Amino acid sequence: MTLTQAQLTFAAVAIMLAFVTSAWVNAITRLSVARAELLSHSDPKRGALLVKMAHDTSTFLTSVLLVMLLLRVTATVFVTSTILRTGWPLPELAAAAIMSIVLFELAELAPRTWVLERLDKVLLFAARPVYLIGRALGSLSTMLVKLNRVFLLILPGRGLPKGPLVSEEEIKSILDVAQFEEVIEADERQMIHSIFEFTDTVVREVMVPRPDMICVEASATLEDVLEITLRSGHSRIPVISESIDNVVGIVYQKDVIKRMHNGGRSKTSKKASDIKREAVFVPESKKVAELLRDMQQAKTHIVIVVDEYGGVAGLATLEDLLEEIVGEISDEYDRDEPNVSVVGEDAISVTARLSIEELSELLDVELPHSEWDSVGGLVGGLLGRLASAGDIVRHDGIEFEVHKMKGRRISNVLVRGAPVAASPAVQESK
Repeated sequence: MTLTQAQLTFAAVAIMLAFVTSAWVNAITRLSVARAELLSHSDPKRGALLVKMAHDTSTFLTSVLLVMLLLRVTATVFVTSTILRTGWPLPELAAAAIMSIVLFELAELAPRTWVLERLDKVLLFAARPVYLIGRALGSLSTMLVKLNRVFLLILPGRGLPKGPLVSEEEIKSILDVAQFEEVIEADERQMIHSIFEFTDTVVREVMVPRPDMICVEASATLEDVLEITLRSGHSRIPVISESIDNVVGIVYQKDVIKRMHNGGRSKTSKKASDIKREAVFVPESKKVAELLRDMQQAKTHIVIVVDEYGGVAGLATLEDLLEEIVGEISDEYDRDEPNVSVVGEDAISVTARLSIEELSELLDVELPHSEWDSVGGLVGGLLGRLASAGDIVRHDGIEFEVHKMKGRRISNVLVRGAPVAASPAVQESK
């Protein structure tokens, strides 16, 4: 065998091994403790190794990345050496072009696609070799990760403390590509994006504000309470004593019906205060993800939200929290009024309660949202006074007109001056 043949043979072997290690890297980045535990049931020995790897992903992933890099460099060196010896014109450029195409196709793109189709099989196949590589190169990999943190000091951001793991932004990018390639539907992508945003959302952003709360006095009769629940369509209503800031409990429609049915004409237990249940209070700054867990544990569907001064700011229901993930949930009592509707070539009508972030995404602009949560708050803040129908304010070329008022509150706003992105939330005004 000639030197050229030997070098090309070594290069081919290195490229094939680079394909394998690249497949392992793509598989490990998708490994979780839950998936490893599941695989351990079908293959206890290799599954046990996967569980260990899942608890220390950075060490094993960094070790395999190092091996993959060495194989790619080795293949490139052998091919470049062969081309230099054969006398090709512009040999360095030719070697760079050839290896870029070969490595991109065989050691980057192909392994990604191949792993996605058979992830569990690749994980089980990779368990032993990856575990051995991690044990052999673990100390070196740890040292390289620490060295990497030194380089990150000169770059903006804090970096990833545990090494080259998949970030939230990368997952979102993968979802965007998956939707573009029609692997997943737009609704599925939006729901997964909403789950990421769910952990950063605070109760203040999803609650029913104080002015929209429907309450009953503690002294109200059961007949009055039942009428209010039927008229409003709410099965759970706060009970107050003299002031909305003094919420003394929650009355349930089913409790009212049960007491009226069982009590008959009895004169006892005929007030809301007699059948109220204890109210749960939460601060408006609480994260909705934490609140959801708390509501599940407390087995309650409604909480009273208080501000920093202890006053009632609003209320939040389990439905309000779930809508942050799955979108608007409507029932037979909800009026069919879209949050956003097109009213002209360059104008849309939005409810004042629409969040600023939703409108920013819809218009593909960056609206200020540090001081205000809703469009109504933004318009009122820009006005600097109590609004009235017909008031107009502008911000960065976008015009906001107060279209409807509800008492002293803005109810509806006309927005002009920015194209609206295609969205199922936008409806044509009839």
